[in-house]
Amino acid sequence: MDHFESPATTAPPLSSPEAARLLDELHALNEQLLGADLRPSAETNAVFGRLVELCISAEQEVAGDVLAHPDAPALLDSLRRLSAEGETLLEEHWAGALAEADDAWTVLNHFPYLGNYRDLVRLERAAAAAGGVDDLGTVAFLGAGPLPLTGLVLAHEHGVRVVNVDRDENACALAAAATEALGLSDRVSTVQADAAEAARREDVAGADVVALAALVGADHAEKRPVLDALAARLHRRTRLLLRTAHRMRTALYPAISADELHGFRPLLELHPHNEVVNSVLVAQPG
Repeated sequence: MDHFESPATTAPPLSSPEAARLLDELHALNEQLLGADLRPSAETNAVFGRLVELCISAEQEVAGDVLAHPDAPALLDSLRRLSAEGETLLEEHWAGALAEADDAWTVLNHFPYLGNYRDLVRLERAAAAAGGVDDLGTVAFLGAGPLPLTGLVLAHEHGVRVVNVDRDENACALAAAATEALGLSDRVSTVQADAAEAARREDVAGADVVALAALVGADHAEKRPVLDALAARLHRRTRLLLRTAHRMRTALYPAISADELHGFRPLLELHPHNEVVNSVLVAQPG
């Protein structure tokens, strides 16, 4: 994996001291992560925690100043890749812990971002309702990963039937074991498939909502084949829900805009200003 390295030359100055401090700290965090073991530890968790804090708290003008800086594209690409790697390792660690626990729910309640997932699920349920889903009974989640918290929260707290889909065999094995340990296998299934294969399944194509994880595709070019496969198969009544990112939060997750949803008609776009990191796009096939 190619990583961005901070340039040796002095970059052009920013227009505000707040933006300069933010850019400097993002560079410093990037350097720390480049040299770190990204598996969960007190030190690594603190670095990622600080990165998230900076991204969700940056004021609009400061974020815009940083994002316009020549360093921003390469720096943010590096931070996104490091964050994706760290997130996968974090989920693998916790999924394994759940599978081995005598009381999996007690373990899960100590997961550091569980509250954020609950808030995001509530936001996405509201977005789906605003997009025309009056009764959310079934959800297919593409790119669910080794710890499919969205599906687990939907099933346990909202009574939704969930199909968690991931193309990675190890992620699916860990997700299935965690789901079973939590006693949710009757409402949550795990399927190993890529997007094209998943779109041909009736339990995906006919779901009330098909959700696409933010890390499915590093950019629009990588997301395009996934969107094409879904556009060709999803039922007309099914709503596509995409996780994206806005402003400084694009240092954590890739962004996709409503204008890039080829094969879908955008219905609404939500950008949270609280501790929820992801923005949400809801669209209709056709």
